[in-house]
Amino acid sequence: MRDAERNWARNLTYSAAVRHPGSVDELREAVEGAEQVHALGTRHSFTPVADTSGLLVALDRIDPHLVVDRDAGTATVGSAVRLGDLGRLLDEQGLAIANLPSLPHISLGGTVATATHGSGDGLGVLATLVRALEVVGPDGGLRRIEGDELRGAVMAYGALGVVTRITVATEPAFDVRQDPIGAMPWSSVEQHLDEVFAAAYSVSLFTTWTGDLRGGLVKSRSATGPTEFFGAEVERRDPAEIGADVKHTEVGTPGPSWDRLPHFRIAAVPSVGEELQSEYFVPRTAAQEALAALRGMGEDIDAALHVTELRSVAADDLWLSPTAGADVLAIGFTWRDLPEAVLPLLPRIEERLLPLGARPHWAKLFHARHDRLRRQHPRWDDFARLRDAADPGRKFGNPFLAEVLGS
Repeated sequence: MRDAERNWARNLTYSAAVRHPGSVDELREAVEGAEQVHALGTRHSFTPVADTSGLLVALDRIDPHLVVDRDAGTATVGSAVRLGDLGRLLDEQGLAIANLPSLPHISLGGTVATATHGSGDGLGVLATLVRALEVVGPDGGLRRIEGDELRGAVMAYGALGVVTRITVATEPAFDVRQDPIGAMPWSSVEQHLDEVFAAAYSVSLFTTWTGDLRGGLVKSRSATGPTEFFGAEVERRDPAEIGADVKHTEVGTPGPSWDRLPHFRIAAVPSVGEELQSEYFVPRTAAQEALAALRGMGEDIDAALHVTELRSVAADDLWLSPTAGADVLAIGFTWRDLPEAVLPLLPRIEERLLPLGARPHWAKLFHARHDRLRRQHPRWDDFARLRDAADPGRKFGNPFLAEVLGS
């Protein structure tokens, strides 16, 4: 099987051939002529959220054509641009975006459509930076979405059409320094959770749920870093201890935000490579209860785990966002490539977390489906009406979205 027909983690084989249109006009023609179609980004999803039995379209051969509007404080660019490449392009203009996830390899379109995020009490999912979308609809028509409708359309998992261009908020370029910290006692998190995540521009903690926290990454918009962090010493090693130290972006010295906010270098294969992932967004008000519940099954989790990353994400008002209406603690599991061990754990984790208001990351492995998820999202029915209007024939649907969205 060709690499282009499998996802990055190689746990998923796509159901259709991939077409690479060279222009937006060619894309519009392909969408109009297809019975079923879905956009495919950089293949970093662990679920078939971007799959289809019809036609898969990848926009990576369309010129990204960055356009900066300094008066509006925005930049518009092709949706297939990778985040690391966007960071470089903006940096050349003296600009940056406020936040980036751990992987700079992901396309901007896939990032905003699937609730991708970094960490930081003042930082939302990257979709909160979007100010407008350009979308190809089921008839091949091209339209611009902004204003109130954007809150429903920006994080749509490809269900409303193929996003061709995205307008994002920018700010002046800034430097970030990241410092790895060593083992941290659980008591620091139990007693000072809010203070820990408020202590820097971006904080990530790593754990395997048994023993102390393994370590973390503290990212600051300052030239100096911490010498001690809530009982943890500042070190110069791979904080996740997943064999990825040579892949990490530079630590201990300030550098451009597009290079320091991600954990991994764009030129390297990120993370472990042989892995599965799940993630749950827990309201901060329930974070301690969630952590205690997971520690209670820590040995079972640890047996299937590489590492868990804990991050903070700010609330937003996007309709299908896992952070809609509440600041959250994002609990991300990087599992070993052992589906027979991982999949049975997911319903056990969810029976502890979903009653606390947790929402799963749809591009990573999870167990809950439509009936349960609908109760977690207050604007669910609003999105359903938006989808009915944008794609009544479900040209952009697929079996996964039918299971999750219920139609």
